[in-house]
Amino acid sequence: MKPFEGFTAETIDFLWELRMNNSREWMEENRDRYKRVLKEPFDSLAAALVAESIAFGGREMKCSVSRINRDIRFSKDKSPYRASRWVVLYDAALQGTAWKERPSFYFELNPEGYEHGLGMWCSPSAFLAAYRRKIESNPAAFERMAKKFEKDPLFRLEGRAYKKFKNETLSPLLQAWYPKKDVLLVAHGGMEDILFSPELPQFLAEGWSRLKNFYAFLDAIEAE
Repeated sequence: MKPFEGFTAETIDFLWELRMNNSREWMEENRDRYKRVLKEPFDSLAAALVAESIAFGGREMKCSVSRINRDIRFSKDKSPYRASRWVVLYDAALQGTAWKERPSFYFELNPEGYEHGLGMWCSPSAFLAAYRRKIESNPAAFERMAKKFEKDPLFRLEGRAYKKFKNETLSPLLQAWYPKKDVLLVAHGGMEDILFSPELPQFLAEGWSRLKNFYAFLDAIEAE
């Protein structure tokens, strides 16, 4: 596998064109181009991030890169392909798709730019209940960590929240974290030079290293 050398203008052009021509016919005509300008660079990026993983995860990590095909069985949007691509880094001890229920670092590229950070998207209800109990068990400690992210110039708390889970004994800051259904710390960027640089893996690793404490907090949670 070639080392990651950065994305190219062709990568972004491909994503834009796919968005405008999202059909199987167009993809078949551009299959070789897809492999060259999108799939192969992402595979190289994933390998580079695994090599950097000790810096932000503190342990051996492995990766999963999104497929270009969308699962449209239960979607109103029948577009067959994703006009974006992502890679997730997660604990190498996890098997199969178990990573979807545990914290992971991620990077996503789309026609407008990119985002990256730390998140959980498919957390079981038992895990989220344990997450809320952990906040309640030591709100002062969690607030100290949350305040650091309030001041962080890069990452912001995002994700869906349950309306039914409230704890008015918590501070206003913690009430933003407590009812989360998707627990996400996200940084957004546009078409910046770093995307086209071989230094992108190091850039991401440096950012994710700022999320290590929250990763450890989530990773220590065991659903009952």
